[in-house]
Amino acid sequence: MKTVTFKTFGCRLNQAETALMQAKFKAFNYEILNDFRADADVYVIHTCTITGNAEKSCVQVARSTKRKHPNSIVVLAGCAVEVNRDEILEKTGADFVFDQSEKYMMPQLIESLPLNENRVLPYFLSTRALVKVQDGCNFFCSYCIVPYTRGKPKSRPLTEIVDEVKAFGDKGYKEVVITGANIGCYSDEGKKLVNVIEELEKIELIKRIRISSIELSTTEKDIIDLMANSEKFCNYLHFPLQSGDNDILKAMHRHYTREEYCEMVEYALKKIPMVGLGADVITGLPGEDKNAFFNTYDLINSFPFSNLHVFPYSKRKGTKAADMPNQVPGNISKERTLELIELGEKKQLQYADNWIDSGRDVEVLIEEFDKDGNGIGWTGEYSKAKVLKSPGVLLEKNTIVKGNVDKFEDSRFVINLGVK
Repeated sequence: MKTVTFKTFGCRLNQAETALMQAKFKAFNYEILNDFRADADVYVIHTCTITGNAEKSCVQVARSTKRKHPNSIVVLAGCAVEVNRDEILEKTGADFVFDQSEKYMMPQLIESLPLNENRVLPYFLSTRALVKVQDGCNFFCSYCIVPYTRGKPKSRPLTEIVDEVKAFGDKGYKEVVITGANIGCYSDEGKKLVNVIEELEKIELIKRIRISSIELSTTEKDIIDLMANSEKFCNYLHFPLQSGDNDILKAMHRHYTREEYCEMVEYALKKIPMVGLGADVITGLPGEDKNAFFNTYDLINSFPFSNLHVFPYSKRKGTKAADMPNQVPGNISKERTLELIELGEKKQLQYADNWIDSGRDVEVLIEEFDKDGNGIGWTGEYSKAKVLKSPGVLLEKNTIVKGNVDKFEDSRFVINLGVK
């Protein structure tokens, strides 16, 4: 049996698509290896080009892999290939590069077999299944290359999504994560994202439904209202912020103001007081001065964020921001990034302390075990958790356990089921 292993860069959408690529290889009798360092017949690097550093990392991994395994097939697929196909091939010495339209036909193309478009269930090596509901984006934020790599928004039929999630339930998955390039834009014959979740809630074997990030100005209030009244919909909202300054938001071509963002977060906190709250932030967009950065810092400091992703601005050829005046020096962007990361860690600790003080239970999906036999997983609010191994308590992978938060340690909730 031939073997294949994958290295995925970038977003949850890429992860969901990797699972489908794995399924395609599995259908052609390949063994899927979980360790990219293992000896394999085929190495697939699923690329990202959202930042220059992301694309550079993909190139480095591909070049290194080909050097270490000269007799194996090295393949690059995805967004970076879509943008820089010839350049990527030349830089890496890869055997194949496949763009977005080709990457699901890799086994056939590699082996020159007849193409067969029969649908297969994505194959995951984790206990959570990622469900791609749509692709593409037409927001054209000034810093973002995604609309150029993934095209206009296009949604999967709702019936197809439901059938796929039912199949995941039959396979034993307890949790699914809805993902896409811009999931708030989902639309299928009048059905919106909220309708997708409502239909998935009806699937008995699926116990938790989670969404990836959702853009403001799409369907966020409907989503919050549904989340507040649902037993399966995980209480975690990831609203990309990018900046807390109105001038920078305008320069970014974002679809909301600082005030509108704050209003939406306040609405969510009113409906779901202990909701997990995440955000993406970019520092150093051209024109970001000290006052603009302070406005971002101030906004973040005003809310109980539990998960903050901070990135320095990275110039992407082909985007509007690449040609903007007043480019911010890289050292200043990095300093601001570190400052916000430190703030994010402080907010995460405050969020954990609030949970401990509240005395509320959390639910954790056990995904793996550490060397001491403790269960490791995620709460419904998307906080990392460690469930302590206790006498008389049986912990099993892919089960959901409920318990009180004992403490917060090493950026994880610690739960002792043996203590009442």
